[in-house]
Amino acid sequence: MPFTHYRRMTAQQAAAALEEFLAERPAAWAGLCAELTAHGMDPDTLLDGSPASLTRLWRWIAGRRAELEGNPAANTPVVPRENWPSWARHAVTGAKVPSSTMVVLVDGLVSYLAIVVITGAPNAKWGLGSQEDPNHHLHHHPVLTGRGHQIFVPTLPMGGVLRLKRGEKSLHETELEQYAAGVIADLRTSPKAVLDPEDSPVVVVAEPEAFDVGVHAVIADRSSALVDRMAHELAGQHGVVSVLRRAPDALQVDAPSWHTDELERWLNEWMKANGPFIR
Repeated sequence: MPFTHYRRMTAQQAAAALEEFLAERPAAWAGLCAELTAHGMDPDTLLDGSPASLTRLWRWIAGRRAELEGNPAANTPVVPRENWPSWARHAVTGAKVPSSTMVVLVDGLVSYLAIVVITGAPNAKWGLGSQEDPNHHLHHHPVLTGRGHQIFVPTLPMGGVLRLKRGEKSLHETELEQYAAGVIADLRTSPKAVLDPEDSPVVVVAEPEAFDVGVHAVIADRSSALVDRMAHELAGQHGVVSVLRRAPDALQVDAPSWHTDELERWLNEWMKANGPFIR
């Protein structure tokens, strides 16, 4: 399939891309297991399908930063786009992949994260994201769905590995574990009418080009104007280049000097000070 972004695909193209994505998962998982074995580790012992095992896996991947860091020199071969995983060809607008090692690590991580999520939320099903809303940031993406939620699994793995490659501050050690636990909880429960104190009004994920901000469904459904006001005030903060309202429950934030935790903390504090739906 040509390098068409998911959001620009027809329904038929998106269905074919979903099948391609799913067909790639076993080989990507096997490639990661082979890489672990080659480095003297037992995948069956290291990776038991729990969210906690993602911390162990990410610690090992982050320890290989030196193999990934820095853009290749202009005369150094890179992995051609046609050899990338299908989800990267159809979702990443621009990146240089310096070696097949990066492909093995990031695509294997995508497969394993999916395994962890499905193990914890066996009700989750694969499908196409927001088929009826072409303006949604997950329109026609291959997503895990359940209880009104939809998850594009590659987002956090790709963002984390690209930041390693660029020599930037990447995911903190337990971020994947915490993310998986939150996703499992979302996929196993229905959206609530109000937020409980332990709920996070927003969730921030570092994508390759910017931050993807997901707004809690209660807030997005009941107060679109509140999300607009939050986006406007965020856009005025130092270091924030732009804030785009990509969907009722999603923002895209271009803030190169900010870290995931910093942005999430600012957004959550703003929402808790201004949002009427938190009890």
